[in-house]
Amino acid sequence: MGILRFTLAILVLLSHNGVSFLGLNPGVMAVVIFYVISGYVMAALIESHYKGLDRTKLFYGDRLLRIYPQYVLYAALSWIWLVTVGHPTHFLILTPSVMDVLNNVLIVPLNYFMYNGSDRFTLVPPAWSLGAEVLFYVLAPFLWHRWRWAVVLGTFSLGVQVMAWHGVLHTDWWGYRLLPGVLWVFVIGMGVFRYQKTHKLQIQMAVWALIALMMLVAVYLHWGGYLSRPYHREVLLGLALGVPLVHKLSQYEFENSGARRIDTQLGNLSYGIFLNHFLLMWGLGLNAPYTFGQWGQLLLGSILLSALTQAWVEQPILRLRKQWRQNGNTIKIKI
Repeated sequence: MGILRFTLAILVLLSHNGVSFLGLNPGVMAVVIFYVISGYVMAALIESHYKGLDRTKLFYGDRLLRIYPQYVLYAALSWIWLVTVGHPTHFLILTPSVMDVLNNVLIVPLNYFMYNGSDRFTLVPPAWSLGAEVLFYVLAPFLWHRWRWAVVLGTFSLGVQVMAWHGVLHTDWWGYRLLPGVLWVFVIGMGVFRYQKTHKLQIQMAVWALIALMMLVAVYLHWGGYLSRPYHREVLLGLALGVPLVHKLSQYEFENSGARRIDTQLGNLSYGIFLNHFLLMWGLGLNAPYTFGQWGQLLLGSILLSALTQAWVEQPILRLRKQWRQNGNTIKIKI
């Protein structure tokens, strides 16, 4: 799924610079697909290396080593930029308190910016969705090993989403950003991994049924006058695209080793691009609408900077993550 993750990271970058497609926010669709991927990948990771609740702490350690090194680096670089040559931005308008710094260190509070005001001092603005991911990581081992509870909680989460569809709850917050409203998307990703090998026909039918259901929901919301609310269309479309993509790509076998290597390398760049593009926008002093040359600076700069931090930060940490995974049950997974 490397090419897919790279493409999604680029879509997030584009959306934060005012790019839309047919009136749709591509970044929102990308984040929803990232949720599906995360559910699938965490299920695969737990089953592969952290099988059994007694290995939960090791799973958490693995996730910390995956999330924090590049995040801390880019957060630190943003702070250095701010206190040296920077200027106030929408996300950096406060003189930070201890709590503001703690919000950025813990990541999770950034997901609740609408309640705690953390978006007024966020060193890595896309990290609000990383907060939702971290909360899912906390639950993931229990969801995987207590699958009935995963179904129950996923159903409850879908209920929250339905209330957001109808405006009973804030449509943006509870329908897209906060974990209680999107946990069901992560659970679907886990379910694809859980059943795609043992229930191939049923999974294929379920994927098609999901696509049809999202279309029906869109029609229903349109008739009810709800579809135009943020971000119903993007969430529905992201799910309708994300689940079949994850299902198909996870089973795809590269016949060419060079193509497999390119897919892996592009996937490795996705996290850095996701984290670094605001820093580059600030540092380059870019303000939309961009010229062709400015777009080139931003896209190429983000990719190159991600390649550097992936090689110098992520790769050395990867060796430590592999030690974490020793003595685990192994299965063949394609991620």
